[in-house]
Amino acid sequence: MTIPFTDSELEALMARPICRLLTAADRKSIAGTHVMITGAGGSIGSELCRQIARCQPARLILVDHSELNLFQIERELQQVAPAVPLDVVLGDVSRRVVVNAIRASRPHVIYHAAAYKHVTMAERAVCASVETNVIGTAVVAGVAREVGARFVLISSDKAAAPESVMGATKRLAELVAMSRTTAAFRPVVVRFGNVLGSSGSVLTVMREAIRRGQPIPVTDPQASRYFMTVGEAASLVIKAGLLSERAETYWLDMGQPVTIGELAARLMALESAAGHAPVPMRVIGLRAGEKLREELTTQGLRMCRTSHKRIWVATQPAASYVSVAKAERRLRTRAARGDSAGALAWLAAAVPDFRISAEASAVAQAQRARPAPAAAARQHVA
Repeated sequence: MTIPFTDSELEALMARPICRLLTAADRKSIAGTHVMITGAGGSIGSELCRQIARCQPARLILVDHSELNLFQIERELQQVAPAVPLDVVLGDVSRRVVVNAIRASRPHVIYHAAAYKHVTMAERAVCASVETNVIGTAVVAGVAREVGARFVLISSDKAAAPESVMGATKRLAELVAMSRTTAAFRPVVVRFGNVLGSSGSVLTVMREAIRRGQPIPVTDPQASRYFMTVGEAASLVIKAGLLSERAETYWLDMGQPVTIGELAARLMALESAAGHAPVPMRVIGLRAGEKLREELTTQGLRMCRTSHKRIWVATQPAASYVSVAKAERRLRTRAARGDSAGALAWLAAAVPDFRISAEASAVAQAQRARPAPAAAARQHVA
């Protein structure tokens, strides 16, 4: 069982105070609106649900492909915000069920949090990552434009100069959203760093190792990351959606990056103070797709200040709808066929600064040698 971190523990680990972003005026702006959250059962999505439910929306539409996660967040909201009407949609964001749900509910704003986020897992699952992170974004953004909803895409610092499939798919998702910009439809992208204490995060893995008396697994003590809390991440997404006037990209000032070695040392100090015996660090090396140092901006983006001192903004260069749409079509076809090598090649073509790892390339080539289950079934029937 994962033991949650307290706010004071998180502040000690980040060496900065937690940033409180939402104001009473912000909450009033959301009150009475219809809000949809995709990936509603995930770490970011569920926190968005909690914070928005406290703003008293007229309706909250929850979308997730995980039956268990959707059940859990629906049950929690029914207990803590019983006055907020809920619509629950079980389905994949790249499928028709979500399109129908958006058209039926006509939300005022869609927070698009649905994504595969684990770097090392995505290196071995190119097609699944493309379908959810890229095609799913295309589907949801397209219908958002159709019904006149504000669209807020949750992205990642790994989209800057991506060295992982996850980062490249998130960068292409940004381009997909921005390519649909019109005078009336102005999508918003929010980039942030690692979320401390989220499911499967480095911090939870470290704490579990300490409490089992096992060495802390550390990729590289000098690897540096930007960190924030899940509450900061969710409130940044909400605030950015309210601040935006154009198709723009937002960042939270997360302070200075922290090395993994320093993070492990700070956690060890906290755990020792709580009575847990110190354990050694075990350096396992950077895994496929992982960077030594994360960045927030590349690709010609320059950060500028906003009216909020902790939020920065940049207007991205215009994305060509024609070229992005071509990449979408090619990726959709190859992902549907289970052609990982083809999908990886088109992903690299669409995101020129994406550097493919040797592992992603090798896995994709191996998968190319085997037909996808659906394709194999068709061949058998034929």
